[in-house]
Amino acid sequence: MSPSMCESSVSGSSSSDESDSQIETVTNGVKHVIINGDSKQIGKQGKKEEAEDDEPFDPGMKLGFKNLYSGKEDKKGRFQWQDTVPEDIGDPVENNETAKWALLVRNVKVYNDPRRVLSVHSIVVQSPLLKKLLAGVLKNYPGVTVGLNRLEFSGKFEPLIHRWAELQAAISKLGSSTEEQRTTKEHAELLQGILVKEFKSLIDTSQDMMSKRVMNFELLWTLYQPGATIFSRQDGQETALTLNTTHYGLDSKGIPCFWITGKYIDWDGTKFGTQKLNVCVPVFTGTRAIGSLKAYPIEYHHDAETVHERLIARGAKAEELAGSNYRAYHGVAWRMGSFGTKDKYNVKGRIVIDTYGWNRFNPGNAVYVTPLSQKEAVADDSGSEMDDYDEDGEEVDESEEHQEEEDYDGDDGGMPIDGRFADEDDESTQPAPLTTEQKLICTPLLRGYSLKNKMWLNFFVNCVEDIEWQKDAFDRLVLPKNQKELILGFTESQRKNRDTFDDVIEGKGRGMIILLCGPPGVGKTLTSEAVAEEMKVPLYLMSAGDLGFDPRHVETKLQDILEMCSRWNAVLLLDEADVFLEQRSLHELERNKLVSIFLRVLEYYEGTMFLTTNRVETFDPAFQSRIHISLDYQELSIDSRKTVWENFLNNSTQEHTITEAQLTELARMNMNGRQIKNILKIARLLASRKEEKLSYEHILTTLDVTQHLHNENQASKRTQGSLYG
Repeated sequence: MSPSMCESSVSGSSSSDESDSQIETVTNGVKHVIINGDSKQIGKQGKKEEAEDDEPFDPGMKLGFKNLYSGKEDKKGRFQWQDTVPEDIGDPVENNETAKWALLVRNVKVYNDPRRVLSVHSIVVQSPLLKKLLAGVLKNYPGVTVGLNRLEFSGKFEPLIHRWAELQAAISKLGSSTEEQRTTKEHAELLQGILVKEFKSLIDTSQDMMSKRVMNFELLWTLYQPGATIFSRQDGQETALTLNTTHYGLDSKGIPCFWITGKYIDWDGTKFGTQKLNVCVPVFTGTRAIGSLKAYPIEYHHDAETVHERLIARGAKAEELAGSNYRAYHGVAWRMGSFGTKDKYNVKGRIVIDTYGWNRFNPGNAVYVTPLSQKEAVADDSGSEMDDYDEDGEEVDESEEHQEEEDYDGDDGGMPIDGRFADEDDESTQPAPLTTEQKLICTPLLRGYSLKNKMWLNFFVNCVEDIEWQKDAFDRLVLPKNQKELILGFTESQRKNRDTFDDVIEGKGRGMIILLCGPPGVGKTLTSEAVAEEMKVPLYLMSAGDLGFDPRHVETKLQDILEMCSRWNAVLLLDEADVFLEQRSLHELERNKLVSIFLRVLEYYEGTMFLTTNRVETFDPAFQSRIHISLDYQELSIDSRKTVWENFLNNSTQEHTITEAQLTELARMNMNGRQIKNILKIARLLASRKEEKLSYEHILTTLDVTQHLHNENQASKRTQGSLYG
């Protein structure tokens, strides 16, 4: 090696006085003499470097490096850099001499414990035979990679304590037929002996309490093994989690607690994945029954087998409801309030389960999951034992390759990796079937829209029911047969073929807008309801209250409603549409804004919309070209009124004594369908009060009481003229 490649090392301590005293030291085999703080090396190397120092070099051009060392620290931990080796430096403890031992056991002093003066700080496993044994014992344990050159355990030795039973079983199975097996057993028993000596009391106490199904707060960590299935209750729902990590800490109020972090399966609208959930077990004194904790291993449940079956069945139902589904619901639903609280609602009616729509229209609470790895998504139990070994015959732990991905703790803030949610129609995102273990830990929540409450909510899987369709609703609609067929035919064809027609501008003019006009109570609203029931699609009832009257918000809300209905193939009903579609004037600027918004937005609607009104003459002329079909409903004829009377009478479970002649007499009275319904409702209540069958006299009594309202209505109609012919 050339002199210029030598390291320029200087050591010793600088002297503060200016005396000519000399100090001789030896460092790394080189003798140093320190005179008044100047270090000079004795020997050939020192002389060469001394000669080199005299050679001139430009800054930074001398080949080599110069060592600097931290000096003695003061009381505040500050130090100065120096070019001499510190005096108190020693040789490293771990070296070639210690590398030959199977185990390195580091010990630290123990204070205030009269039973011992030393405790094990950490254990370094150096034996390759022991590492091979531990690879099977600690398989899939998070945070432990047994194949590393340096395998170290420290702290509470959680991996070895949690897998204590597996370690004992593995040691007991070791044979002694070969030299390698005998050596492995000796090394394993050596580790076992160290652990027993150090942790025997802890292990015995923990296992004793677990056998009696109780546990104290200090040893809670021994109960929860990573990868175990944990049972808990969230929002009153039974929930299973796969345990990730545990640690002691503080809750939001600063009270000591034990934190449990687990993962469960959720649906984000396009795929299944995992989400994390933190459960807090508050501090307690003494022992407590394991089954009374907020979260505990599922095997400690008093009816573990039944709970397993219930959770798997619920997971299968959640998997079946993934995507967009129209269902009935009866139970409690909730959403996050503005102050982080859960606002609860009692929902009884029909809902649309749609997580993709939830993310689209409720982005503040969007659901994002960590995708399932290929190993998790596909359950393959057909592989042989040789699949776990590579070509050289050495064991390969495939799970370790995915472990870091599965346990990634990065805070994504609920956002997808590329900033957008996947398209639900993308074939590459079609989910693989869930395994039984994944169904077990599936979420109890579904996200969707309540058609009655008009809001996005979290629903519970167990409260979702199939819809009981009213199959005769369309048949009971009192309309001319050809008119009924025309309406149903148009709406069904529109739903199936809406993508086949487009305007000059893409996405424009694909919808079907049907205007139903006529006097009150002739079946305009019932028509749209019956069509939705016949087609088995959602019916969205839009009213002025859903949109408000502020033009700044009306357009956004209207666009959202139209997009939702288009997504669900829903029938949209805008009842009493004249509120928003009234003719524009020169003086009402606010109303003009609303009308212009409707005129523009309706052009891009891709679904079926029913507009009902009894004031068609007030419509703005611009709407005429946007309405595809306009149906005029006439006053009910005598035959139509008779059919309405029969439908309402036959639909009731209450018996009646009304004859055919009496029914004909009732049909001669000039009433609309809504009036007939109201009169029959009051008459039934009157008959129930007297505990009698519904009779003609009950109806006449009701008519006498309510006739004044009917007479005033008829007089008002006569003054309006013959608007509807």
